[in-house]
Amino acid sequence: MRRIIFHIDCNSFFASCEMARDPSLKEKPVVVAGDPKERRGIVLAANYLAKQLGIYTTMPLWEAKKRCPSLVVRKPNFSLYRAISQQMFERLQCVSPILERASIDEGYLDVTEMAPSVHPLILAENIQRDLLETAQIPVSIGIAPNKFLAKMASEIKKPLGITILRKRDVPNVLWPLAVENMHGVGKKNRQKVECAGDCNDW
Repeated sequence: MRRIIFHIDCNSFFASCEMARDPSLKEKPVVVAGDPKERRGIVLAANYLAKQLGIYTTMPLWEAKKRCPSLVVRKPNFSLYRAISQQMFERLQCVSPILERASIDEGYLDVTEMAPSVHPLILAENIQRDLLETAQIPVSIGIAPNKFLAKMASEIKKPLGITILRKRDVPNVLWPLAVENMHGVGKKNRQKVECAGDCNDW
């Protein structure tokens, strides 16, 4: 039986947790960063309103404040993030016991056994809706026959996206991407991969 794997990826998780705790932040540009008073540190997470202003993860906080003087800055609250993460994974475990946590804000869910009774797209929509209603956390979900493709699929539509990526879609969807955009490669390993040459040359 062909496997059906979901990759569930929280959208701007730390910032989303802060907005879940304080709903008044939902219509404001928000980042989680270092000491707001001292303007030190880097941006650890930015919500999508902040990202639309050109603010990104690892940006120095002083630069983010320069780009958006009205930026709301929250200090990291890791106990809150861990609690919401635990709540999220407990909800996912109710869907399928075959759950793998990849990090505090993402995981893989094997829903193969559920396929005969519910379409994967409907199931993904239900999961997305449940996490948004119970934990106030938006997620993107990639659906594929293996973890690599599921991870790549979840990156395609954000926030609150659901993407199905089949093996037959790979030439059109993944091959045009830069090497460093492939999961597990990154900029550091790009040169090694490029030096290996084209597989057709071997």
